[in-house]
Amino acid sequence: MGDEHSSIAMMDPSIAMKRPVETKVAQFLSTAEAARMLGLSTTLVQTLVDQGDLKGWKTRGGHRRISLDSIMDYQNASRSAMGVAIKSMIKPRVTVVVETAQLMSQLMVANAQWKFPVEVTFFDSVTEALLELSSKRPDMLVVEMSMPRAQQEKTLQALENFNNRGRSPLSVVLVTEEKDLLSTGTAGTPSAIQVVSGPMSTIWMHAYLTGVVASCQI
Repeated sequence: MGDEHSSIAMMDPSIAMKRPVETKVAQFLSTAEAARMLGLSTTLVQTLVDQGDLKGWKTRGGHRRISLDSIMDYQNASRSAMGVAIKSMIKPRVTVVVETAQLMSQLMVANAQWKFPVEVTFFDSVTEALLELSSKRPDMLVVEMSMPRAQQEKTLQALENFNNRGRSPLSVVLVTEEKDLLSTGTAGTPSAIQVVSGPMSTIWMHAYLTGVVASCQI
């Protein structure tokens, strides 16, 4: 049989050359592969799958397979969540307002462990953070909105007023569980303030800071 193939190849060399090489990109990745792609721990990736932030399924052996499309969507969402791309070599500065004492402690401990190349400053009130902005302006402001809705609306308006007074609007992300708490800016113009679904957590903050770092590397 081998001699037959050899003789055919000698009669027509092009036949021997026609060996198409198929390169297929896996549409589903393992937990470890997804973790490497996202720069996260495997435990965090598993949590994201369980929460529905990443789409995946389990094999009969109990191993997770995660959709490549959902991983790429998660990366894009992490980048866009920060609201602005920072291309400076200087560490981006992020001010985080957390009014819940326990969550504040958890985020501070976690941030110290993550060691992102981002300067993160924590405050326990929006008023205190805004006073600090006059002397040290951050690149981004993230606010945990856990207060009653009426107070959240006042906070949103205060931040809109702050941005309207400045020459360059501050990129702000408000994390809330309230529905339809929207920011439209002045006279229907696009706002520099984003309202995203909460609650805030260490997982959410890790994804957000991952997006900040990724944007700096664009």
